[in-house]
Amino acid sequence: MGGDQLQIGPSRGGSDSSRLRQLVTVEPLVFFYMFGVFLQFTAFLSMTYDKTCLMLYNSTFCIDMDNRSFQEEHKTEQDNIQSEASYWLIVTNVAMTVPAILSVFFFMGPWGDKVDRKLPLLFPCVGAFFYSLSNIVNAQFMSWPIPILMPGLILNGLCGGYATMLMAAYSYITHISKESNRMVRVGVVGAVIYMAATASVFISGLLVQLIGHVNVFVLVSGCMGKSFKLGINILNKSWCDKFVLSTVRDTWAFIKRPRAANQKLLLALEITILNIVHMCTTGEGDILFLYLKRSPRSFTRAQYGYFKGSENFTRSLALVTLLPLLKRKLGFRDSTIIIIGLIFKTGTLLTLGLAESLLVVFLVVLLSLLLIINNNNRYCQSNSGRLFAVVAATQSCVTLATTFIFNGWYPSTLAYFDGTLFMFAAGMCVVAIGIALFV
Repeated sequence: MGGDQLQIGPSRGGSDSSRLRQLVTVEPLVFFYMFGVFLQFTAFLSMTYDKTCLMLYNSTFCIDMDNRSFQEEHKTEQDNIQSEASYWLIVTNVAMTVPAILSVFFFMGPWGDKVDRKLPLLFPCVGAFFYSLSNIVNAQFMSWPIPILMPGLILNGLCGGYATMLMAAYSYITHISKESNRMVRVGVVGAVIYMAATASVFISGLLVQLIGHVNVFVLVSGCMGKSFKLGINILNKSWCDKFVLSTVRDTWAFIKRPRAANQKLLLALEITILNIVHMCTTGEGDILFLYLKRSPRSFTRAQYGYFKGSENFTRSLALVTLLPLLKRKLGFRDSTIIIIGLIFKTGTLLTLGLAESLLVVFLVVLLSLLLIINNNNRYCQSNSGRLFAVVAATQSCVTLATTFIFNGWYPSTLAYFDGTLFMFAAGMCVVAIGIALFV
């Protein structure tokens, strides 16, 4: 099982093609899935914002609200929309995150260890496909109330969602790679994720403006169908004979497994760092669309996509160029690389929090060049599925808490300083730097 590779096409050709098949494993599947996820995320934020506006005001008013001068004249109404949209983003995140926590912790990780590490790659594709179908219907009927979004969100969560795909991809790569190139292989998967995010987010806002929400969600469903097809081609074992209770017991046994005291401490601290970074990144993502649309920034949907796409491009560039350079040529330790990434993460958050113009916001793109933090862990040799399940489950819990903190707090900051939460996130990154220095 450990030596299985994702076969891209038939096994013909010479040694070069064989070597390529050994190097290319889950990356194509991850690319299509992540392309669809990031495209859907941006379009979903835009659709939720528009639906919220239609709940409060008429369609003519909501169309005019995209105009900067109109926003300046209707500050109170704009803040009402922002506050209500922030509330509904809390509700939608809870609807998807709670089922995802249970799914990834109790089922997906243990199944990856006991049955096949490729199996958890399928479920997120299925959930995201039906989630996109739900969004197609809701986008077609924009006057429908926001709660009708919930069934698609819940189903996507039950199938594991984004957290399960990350867990499954990193677990599989960790399992098949050697100690000497593990971090680089994990970095390549991270780069693929950022490349997908670059392409999809960069065009997402423009696509919404040009072809509308419905057609964007149709494109997303096609991406999920493609990723599922790639996944089904590599599924080679039956899992029907496995029992749910045994997977739960296995996960609990992994958590309680005896370890050396220093190993327990380092493992706990590294997971803590990952969760702090995840909280800052998730919180930023939860409010960034609203924050950038608000005057004086007044970003259009296309400008939001250009910004996020450019930022993701610089991160992917760092993972495929700077990370190998720092590791192999300069001999930097993992902890040093993490500290560098955390410092620059702090800088990007501070810059966003103080930004009042398009130019200052786009300075974050340059700072993102050294955001090279990876979800990599040295203690994931024999039970990486369970370990990544624990990490993914804790990150899902953090996502849930972050939703309440950032989306719940954001409306109250509009009256005095709407960049408050970016300052808070920067402070949490400083805490993470302190932990990393101790490690």
